[in-house]
Amino acid sequence: MVTPLWPPNLPQLFFVNHMNRAGKLLRNPPAGVPPPSLPSLLPPSHNPSIIAVNLISSRLHLVSSPSSIPSLIPPHLLPFLGPSELSSILLRSQSLPLPSLHLLSFFQSRHLLTPSPHHFALLAHSLTFSRHFSLSLSTLRSLILTHPTSDPFSSLLSSASSGRCNFHSAVFSLLVTTYLHLGFLRQALDAFYRSVNAGFPPDAVTSNSLINSLAKAGEFDGCWEVYTAMRNAGVVPNLYTFNIMINALCRADDAVRAREFLEEMGMNGFDPDVVTYNTLINGYCRKGRLEEALGLYKLMYRRGIEPDLVTYTVLMKSLCKERRVPEAHQLFDRMRHTGLSPDEMCFGVMVFGYSREGKMREAWILVQAMISCGYLPNNFLCTEVVKGYVNVGKLLPCLNILAQFRKIGAAVSFDAYKHLVAALCHERRPNAARNLLKWMVEDGFKPNVDIYNLIIQSFCDLGSRADAFSLKDEMVEIDIESNQYTYTILISFLCKIGELAVAECLIEEMAGCGHVLDSVTCAALVSGYCSRGEVSKAEDLVKYYVLEFGLHENAVFNDLIKVYADEGDMEKAFELKNRMMKLGFVPNPETCKLLVNGLLRNVSSLDV
Repeated sequence: MVTPLWPPNLPQLFFVNHMNRAGKLLRNPPAGVPPPSLPSLLPPSHNPSIIAVNLISSRLHLVSSPSSIPSLIPPHLLPFLGPSELSSILLRSQSLPLPSLHLLSFFQSRHLLTPSPHHFALLAHSLTFSRHFSLSLSTLRSLILTHPTSDPFSSLLSSASSGRCNFHSAVFSLLVTTYLHLGFLRQALDAFYRSVNAGFPPDAVTSNSLINSLAKAGEFDGCWEVYTAMRNAGVVPNLYTFNIMINALCRADDAVRAREFLEEMGMNGFDPDVVTYNTLINGYCRKGRLEEALGLYKLMYRRGIEPDLVTYTVLMKSLCKERRVPEAHQLFDRMRHTGLSPDEMCFGVMVFGYSREGKMREAWILVQAMISCGYLPNNFLCTEVVKGYVNVGKLLPCLNILAQFRKIGAAVSFDAYKHLVAALCHERRPNAARNLLKWMVEDGFKPNVDIYNLIIQSFCDLGSRADAFSLKDEMVEIDIESNQYTYTILISFLCKIGELAVAECLIEEMAGCGHVLDSVTCAALVSGYCSRGEVSKAEDLVKYYVLEFGLHENAVFNDLIKVYADEGDMEKAFELKNRMMKLGFVPNPETCKLLVNGLLRNVSSLDV
């Protein structure tokens, strides 16, 4: 069956006659009059656009979802629905905001008609008037995202000014909130001030959200300006407003003004709560004004406000930072006496304070209490405990505690292991440090080249050649590349013990890996040859490194001079000095000292 192109209640002949007359008007319009659309030339009772508006408006109450709309709108009427018809339907169906929302969604999802900013504004007003605030927020979001270059505020204001829609001033608050949800702070701020100037100031909740967003963005002057505009517009602030403002002022390091603001709260009939005091105390502590923070803590008691965990934790942290750990512990005991149970953060502050002071017995007692309360030390705390034991030189107890941490499943950090490895190597205990590598691997960490270098250096300092090279081989097995410092450690050690041939092989290996020879390695090799009396070979080596790598290390120069000076051959010493100076070496005080001492020891044999 073919669907007719005209409304079913319109006789075909009548419709055709009107269409013929419309065609003549379209072909020959009166002078100065724009050609009308075809449906507009029909009588209202036979106009398909008007019929479509009437039909949809009368049936809209039957709509429960966008999917039910096609069954209510005859397909042959869809071509006669345009922006003005949609506006008419929305205005006539303001008492049915949910079906209107479904209708708008239907047109938008089927790409039949893109709703204009005016359509979205009408729907937002209707939804707000019916107290469907969340749906109104969604509609405003669609308006902003569908028409990013439009001015939503103007659309809302013009719709409200027409006098034809159900207007609710809360829609302007919702617009500010929508911008904030989208992260458009500048647009939210603009909408706020325009709403205030238009006589529709956003409510306290919306203003609070805007002030809070400005505070998070670090725009503290903007917070104060919004607060002032809010008060001037007659919007009454609430306790949350004052808490946000105090927090903003404290973050701006304006604790004095924040204290004055606290007094303003009292003048406005608001009693500061524990959040207010905590905000101020935190602000004073951040600014280093601990005594004033402690004064506020005492004031809380006088005003009958019980401090909470946040209060105590902030104060204890600042006291520990000022190295007033005993006073922090007094607060800790008082907190427990009031019935508050310390949490992980609270325990951590005290453990950190005692570890920093090197009072590891007290720190460990607190760690045990923390574990008994069901809290495991985190990465940071484990590291601080290890550092505390290392700083007081108690490495064996530190190893035992590390073993206990691992046994109970506490998270031992990579930094904790590295710190303890460095301490053990410094104390010339490379075997203990090497054993820690197994624990690291078991805990999921891969030791890096820096850790291996620490242990290799410690073995070299003890003269343990086999262990040092065993570690180098182990690095190759687990795919850790030796760096320049690894080679420098081993080459210097080999030169020191006289194994120059092996050292030269390592130098070739180092060069093959792309590492550049440094002055330390060169000096070690030259010193090794000088120790064996092979001065000419050492000099040739110096020349090679100067010409090839541009190394001019005075320590190398002086090692060569010292050999001749100690032998009493000052003629060769001065000849060497002249040759080295031609290569770019400049004698330093140590060079002069060696030459003078050599001259004094051998003055009788010299031809003055």
